[in-house]
Amino acid sequence: MKKIYLLLAGLALVGGSFAQTSSTCTGCETSPNLMSKNQLHSDKALWTVQLDADPTSIGTGLAAVVWTGTEFWVAEWSSNVMYTANQFGASTGTFTITGLTGTRCFTTDGTNIYAGNNSSTIYVINPSTKAVTSTISTSVTNIRWCAYDPTLNGNNGGFHVGTWGTAITQVSMTGTTLGSISAATHGLTGMYGMAYDPYSTGGPYLWAFDQGTSPNQADLVQLNAATGVPTGLVHDVTTDLTNPGIAGGVFICNNFVSGKNSIMGISQGGSLFSYELADPLPNDAQMDAVNMSQYAAAGNLTISGTIRNTGLNTITSVDIVWDAGSGANSQTFPVNISANGTYNFTHGTQLAVTAGTTYNVCTYVVLTGDGNSLNDTLCMNITGLSTIPAKKVVGEEKTGTWCGWCPRGAVGLAWMESQTDFIGIAVHNNDPMVVSAYDGNIGTYIPGGYPGGGVDRVAEGDPNYSSFLAMHNARKTAVVPCEVKNIVAVYNSTSGKISVSADSEWYGSIPGNYRMSCVIVEDNVLSSAQSNYYGAGQAGGPGGTYDNGGPMAFPSGVNNSFDFYGASSSVSASSFLGYDHVARSLSSNNILGDASSLPAGTVTAGTHPYTFADVNTSVVTDWTASHAVVMIINADNGEILNADIAPLTNANSTADLEAAQFNLKVYPNPTEGQTTVHFNLPSQAAVAVDVYNTVGSLVHTQGVQSMGAGQHNLTFDGSDLPAGMYFVNITIDGQVFTQKLSLNK
Repeated sequence: MKKIYLLLAGLALVGGSFAQTSSTCTGCETSPNLMSKNQLHSDKALWTVQLDADPTSIGTGLAAVVWTGTEFWVAEWSSNVMYTANQFGASTGTFTITGLTGTRCFTTDGTNIYAGNNSSTIYVINPSTKAVTSTISTSVTNIRWCAYDPTLNGNNGGFHVGTWGTAITQVSMTGTTLGSISAATHGLTGMYGMAYDPYSTGGPYLWAFDQGTSPNQADLVQLNAATGVPTGLVHDVTTDLTNPGIAGGVFICNNFVSGKNSIMGISQGGSLFSYELADPLPNDAQMDAVNMSQYAAAGNLTISGTIRNTGLNTITSVDIVWDAGSGANSQTFPVNISANGTYNFTHGTQLAVTAGTTYNVCTYVVLTGDGNSLNDTLCMNITGLSTIPAKKVVGEEKTGTWCGWCPRGAVGLAWMESQTDFIGIAVHNNDPMVVSAYDGNIGTYIPGGYPGGGVDRVAEGDPNYSSFLAMHNARKTAVVPCEVKNIVAVYNSTSGKISVSADSEWYGSIPGNYRMSCVIVEDNVLSSAQSNYYGAGQAGGPGGTYDNGGPMAFPSGVNNSFDFYGASSSVSASSFLGYDHVARSLSSNNILGDASSLPAGTVTAGTHPYTFADVNTSVVTDWTASHAVVMIINADNGEILNADIAPLTNANSTADLEAAQFNLKVYPNPTEGQTTVHFNLPSQAAVAVDVYNTVGSLVHTQGVQSMGAGQHNLTFDGSDLPAGMYFVNITIDGQVFTQKLSLNK
């Protein structure tokens, strides 16, 4: 249970500031550098929660925070309102300070309180009268965070100031620039708060409250005050606060709890908090990470990972032990790990994994004199698989025709089509293409505003191409226990229905709550006009600041390569040949999939077929431009384990139905060169692939090959061929199937 201390004293030396808001936070201020969450976190100090209060009873858009010795002041970043709260975090009132609005940071020298409001001015405030008594002009354009440091300028005092990912600039009490620490040195990109720490052993330090690169990140990061170099101590407040929000203002004092040092802050949209700021133990080793997946192929599995020295004394020897229930396996490692340092280990004894068996593997570090045993051990379940299936990543984009920034996501998904193991879905909001059940629940996995992107519902970030690609690359190597096979998606104009069936193949008996889900997606949808903030003269147009470094033109051959830069503020759908990847229906209207699609409790190894309830064809406008995406979902956390996609076939076409049984696909299509011919064989067959141009000339051939049952991919590289339409003939045991291929240059 969290320990809560609420004893107070008078004003003391502190440094403070405010953090920005995450995209999940209503009314918060968010770093422009947010992308995907990719930072690992580690704790060195023994953090005890002194206060964890819900600030929403105080106000919204809360930024700067300071403890005066008798009350909290909390500023609203977008107005002139200041809120007060008692030692329990409960609201006690509001006030305004004449001449000051948009406050982002507070700090103090023990006499005055100083404030910054994202301008070049520092405001000097009398805490008794709550009035500005003077101002300090600086050469720093945007002061979003400020921290008083009594040692600056020859112990005459000064401030560390800056914003987001800028240099840390030191200024005197009169505003003269004293020096700076480069952004490359500290390496932080989303700083919203900064505080000066004279208390911790080995200091003085600066503490930055950093939003990092994630919409849900809130890290307290310790820096050497003189050099700005991170010490390696990072505390992720999302791990222990009840409602953490994102990084905001931060403040340090020695008088919130009697006899304790405190680091306190406001996480925007989340918590008004205070931690005990404690020194590390003399001897403490932590098991930081173990490099094992939840699933592993049958055979010998190597146990490796990382330990961290979270104590003050150098570690010279440790034992690493792992136990999977049949006895401990110990190995001594001679090391030399200084305080805050890490060591990557590989254990000499391997775990023998049998397919179908689940192991609870606990790995722990043993250090003589270790003062904290609570961080020594990491345990996880590992299930042995007979095969590691190929992984396909599902990228989902939150979008809407009303959203002027959303062309960024449409272009991002178009670029991702070049990744053959990526499946894109555009989930529309508040426009004619909305699927209410999908739209109403996707925010659980892609929180915040529009546009938004995520992969497999385990990572989220900006939907531009570079961010999507980074999330995809990190996810595509995930080891999963299953795959989707044999999708048959049939359009029937007579019945007015779309029928979809598919198999899920499992390579071990896996306990859990798993389901299959089907989404019908459509390309080239000519719906209402797209709002566009990337046009000439607009905020995100050429030279603008909101494209997050990604292109705003569709790649060559996609949607006529339409470029939103320079276009009008409202672009007709026909201008870019329609919306692609549009989600048109969601099976069972449930984002977590069909409850009856897989066995409850444990999914046994082998094939599990499922037929989805028929979909009315009225959901699509062009069945020839539509596909069925079938996914396997962990219904306990929403994770998409694996997926596949297949085009709709015509129920009245024998050739289409025959092709469907082989799940024939040619992708990417269009392509600028290389494409993949994908098919599934129910049994061994003779296969040949031939490519013809529009006048019937053979331009490429792969001779007849005997192939076994299962999924196959053959590569065709048309880089040396002229642009145009081609026909790919796939011959399977004498049956010829033809797919059109568009080659663009």
